[in-house]
Amino acid sequence: MLKLKNEKPDSIPVTAMKDGDVAVIVQWDCGPYAGRIVQRYKDSLICLGAISGAGWGTYFAFRSNVDNTNCRVRILESGETLVV
Repeated sequence: MLKLKNEKPDSIPVTAMKDGDVAVIVQWDCGPYAGRIVQRYKDSLICLGAISGAGWGTYFAFRSNVDNTNCRVRILESGETLVV
């Protein structure tokens, strides 16, 4: 599993992620996913550093127009350090 070094508090709804964005989950409506590093790839939200198939395969296909403020991420900035 990947962890983020020096986490910052700013966050956005996960539905605001753009294709290719890499982020850390800061709040999730179901399950203990806070702290996981994810990447948006088309309609999928992939957990980086996890086993194959981990993530949400069609998350954005069904939620692109939903404003879910209970699922929040912080987009990683250039130069931030990930620890394996």
